[in-house]
Amino acid sequence: MKISFLLTLGIGIPVFKALAIKPADPSFTPPTLSHQPFGYGGLSTGGSLNTSSESIFIVSNATELKDALALPFAKTIYVNGTINGNELPDGRLATCQDYIDMTGSPGADIRNFNFTQYLLSMNTTYTALIDQAIAQNVTFEGMNATEYKTLLSHMNGWRPVLANTMKSQVGFHLTNDTSVIGLDENAALNGGEFYVASVDNVWIRNMKLVSPQDCFPAPETFPSSWNSLYDAVGVVTATNLWVDSCELQDQLSGEYVQPDEILGWQVDRFDGLFDAEDGSDNITFSHNIVRNHHKSMLLGGGTKEAPRDLGKMHFTVFGNLFNGSASRSPTMRFGTFDVLANVYENVNDNNPIFDTNATLLPASTDSEIQSRADGDSDDDVPLDAVFEYILGVYNQSTVQIQDNVFMQTGSDPTDLSRIFTISESTLPEFPARVCVHESDFFSTMNGQPIDNLTVVMQDTIDHFVETGSMVEGAVVVTCEGIEIGYELPKKFGSAEEVVTYVMAEAGQH
Repeated sequence: MKISFLLTLGIGIPVFKALAIKPADPSFTPPTLSHQPFGYGGLSTGGSLNTSSESIFIVSNATELKDALALPFAKTIYVNGTINGNELPDGRLATCQDYIDMTGSPGADIRNFNFTQYLLSMNTTYTALIDQAIAQNVTFEGMNATEYKTLLSHMNGWRPVLANTMKSQVGFHLTNDTSVIGLDENAALNGGEFYVASVDNVWIRNMKLVSPQDCFPAPETFPSSWNSLYDAVGVVTATNLWVDSCELQDQLSGEYVQPDEILGWQVDRFDGLFDAEDGSDNITFSHNIVRNHHKSMLLGGGTKEAPRDLGKMHFTVFGNLFNGSASRSPTMRFGTFDVLANVYENVNDNNPIFDTNATLLPASTDSEIQSRADGDSDDDVPLDAVFEYILGVYNQSTVQIQDNVFMQTGSDPTDLSRIFTISESTLPEFPARVCVHESDFFSTMNGQPIDNLTVVMQDTIDHFVETGSMVEGAVVVTCEGIEIGYELPKKFGSAEEVVTYVMAEAGQH
């Protein structure tokens, strides 16, 4: 029996929408997941408070997932297998050309969009040749030159319209009091984005989250800087969110996605993996794997969003493995951020940005840290995914660091200058604050204790002040009034314990 729920048309006429889902069988046994919510997202319950058998659903395709998410009551949705974000209602997987062909009515001019021609339309050398052909009254690219120039002039306007067509397909909108949980380690949303927008009380657990590849990104800086539309999870003005035991990456295999080479551009079709902005609050991101991505987590919007973010944006980032995350792990703006007991694995083939007064103490004898720190440079990393930095500190943020472990391979495996970066720090009257707690042990780099991570942070500040990239006093190192105000799932006595815990607990189960 299909479920229907009441909708209201703009003219006040009630209608019912039939959904292609039904509640799980009462005999269904959910998977056993050991973690409990904690930290800033610790009061979230997702759909777990509704224990009625009528509130539990098992979904295995895009249509079922969208229908289940739309239900206007507390519910728990279990994902069975891989759901493809680009799966059309007829079961086909949409291509970029499909999104073009789905936009407008049959024969509409917008269906003449061509991505290569879109890039050519912004190439002044190329458009000058078209103007020359017009002046000489000759054809260009087999077309009337004037008509061809008119066609190219529409490309930039058509692009965002087509992007909206794709967004309506690959976007999955969560509602209040909802849990989305993978049945097992095969559960995935492949090429889809979870939109957590203007909602409260959501869990996303035990899922592989593969962000969509944008068919219609916009170029920024030649050859590899692009503005793409999609994250794996996009959070806007949402509260009480717990993301736990997930794996966030750019394809199911977890490997880097090489950019498309078009007209000399390296077309990057990805944005973030987990981005949050616009006054989102009380969020815990725990026991996840963030894998092989270039700008992984942006927490906080731009300067114009500061009034909406200040006083909110409380995040706990705990027990995660960042493997091959080139930047933003996370980057933090205008909020309060506890970055605790995470493991960072990177290939660093860059020269140090500056010299630091911090030193590395004798190496740990722990075999797991040493073995994971062994390795060579990775020549297959796309240009846009080359390692830049780990933690980004921005305007008016309060950042608390404790028990993190760093592992680097590559040409400079002991470089400490890329642990932190600073940007948009121009307000000494409202400084960002960074507190580095060294609890029972030092954070380590490749098993060698960093004698004072506070010194690394201060040296980072000094470098950015000296180079004119920030205003003196806009970021300060202090722990005054900053503490962890909640109980963590585990207390650690050594870097080795952090690594053992994260390797066992992070990711799907």
